[in-house]
Amino acid sequence: MQTEPIEAIPGDRRTVRGPGRGWAAAGVVAGVAGFAGMEVQARLAPVDPAVNVDAALLVDGYVVQGPGMIAAVLALFVVAAFAVVVFGAGLRRTLAAQCPAGSLVPDVAAAGTLLVAALCLVGSGPATEVFFALMHAAESDPDITASLMRMMDTLPWVWGGLALTVSAVAHGALRHGAAPRWLGVVSIVFTVLVGGLAMAPLQYLAGYVGAIWLVIAGVTYLATRGARAATMGA
Repeated sequence: MQTEPIEAIPGDRRTVRGPGRGWAAAGVVAGVAGFAGMEVQARLAPVDPAVNVDAALLVDGYVVQGPGMIAAVLALFVVAAFAVVVFGAGLRRTLAAQCPAGSLVPDVAAAGTLLVAALCLVGSGPATEVFFALMHAAESDPDITASLMRMMDTLPWVWGGLALTVSAVAHGALRHGAAPRWLGVVSIVFTVLVGGLAMAPLQYLAGYVGAIWLVIAGVTYLATRGARAATMGA
């Protein structure tokens, strides 16, 4: 029986692709969407604080601004929730590759993003009820609508769980080189800010600060991985 020799594949024809960078881009998307959601929702606040004591007047103000802003808030927070989970999964993989076997750092980092996603989804949940209540304001109870709006003004902004992620990145960067050292130093500052605000009556600000860190971290990992890829391909 005659057999044909197997042609060897030249080394230069083999393409080995490393992990993608989509997860880092997802971090940027999560930060931008979360920050935008908070900004849009902040614009729903009444100009006159005295209106807050009257649910009917408060809801009338929401009706004037339009249910469309409620829909925008819902969409932005849902996008932020989905994107931050993707970022957390990719970050966990990256940290696991650099940290010692069995380290808790990767899992802690991912857990923090899951907490943020949960609060974004649960906190924006009342948006559906509020949207239709504003569409049919004459048939809705303003006290219930105002109460649901208060939930939306609180829960989606509670990004204190991201302090776990930020501190994990700081540890991974400074102890194991899982990120540029400067990002580790910056992450220490953001850990204090996010964690401190989450423990104070100013926890809403933790969302803004956390969103900024997501953008910084996402862009950094994108640039770092891009530079490594260029070096390997040279």
